[in-house]
Amino acid sequence: MTDEPVIFEYAILVPDPQLLGGREIANGIAADWTGTAHDLGRDVLQRWRAEHPEVHDVAVEVNGSNGVYVAVDDPTPAKPSVHALEVAIEAKLVADRIAERAGEELAEAMRNTNRDGLSKNNVADKVGRVMSRPTALKALRR
Repeated sequence: MTDEPVIFEYAILVPDPQLLGGREIANGIAADWTGTAHDLGRDVLQRWRAEHPEVHDVAVEVNGSNGVYVAVDDPTPAKPSVHALEVAIEAKLVADRIAERAGEELAEAMRNTNRDGLSKNNVADKVGRVMSRPTALKALRR
């Protein structure tokens, strides 16, 4: 994996009975944000509410290029314990994204190895430390 900076995209949403997630009324990109996605959501929400006091029911969705997704509807700063929980949640989301990519890369390498002549059974044996034999054979069928 790379140490590329995380780019966050955010959307400000208001409820809309026609749309499950709400209607987007504004959006933006934060390429230089150094805090958490939750903190960014709170910051965006706080600034939006200060500039638009007439709009009350607003939420902010934040997506990070690292796989983080959060939705924030309260601009109040988080207590330290809640902030620690948010940091852990975001770390788990990033880890899940990394694991998903690694799984995709492994499956592709398995298929390439099989195409190069190693039998499906031998490929399944080689990856036995990271996945079960039935899962490996299933991945080779895709």
